[in-house]
Amino acid sequence: MVGANSILITILLTLCAVLVVFLIIVCVKLMYTADKLNIILDDVQRKLKSVDGMFTAIDTVSDAVTTVGETIVGKALAVIDKVFKKDK
Repeated sequence: MVGANSILITILLTLCAVLVVFLIIVCVKLMYTADKLNIILDDVQRKLKSVDGMFTAIDTVSDAVTTVGETIVGKALAVIDKVFKKDK
């Protein structure tokens, strides 16, 4: 029995050592992947900042067009309202 126990302990210790080496390799690969992901996210953030100005300009122009349109519609309705009030 002593021989079988020592063989089982040796096998378990060997498997534990293999597991530790495997986990170290996985951690190193995970750190490499995290670095690549960080580079990609920084690039995306930089590109979004460059496009943000364009969207702000588009939003400003859209607001201006909406204001002009509402003013024109309001004046047209006022003229139409005056025309129909004169008939009564």
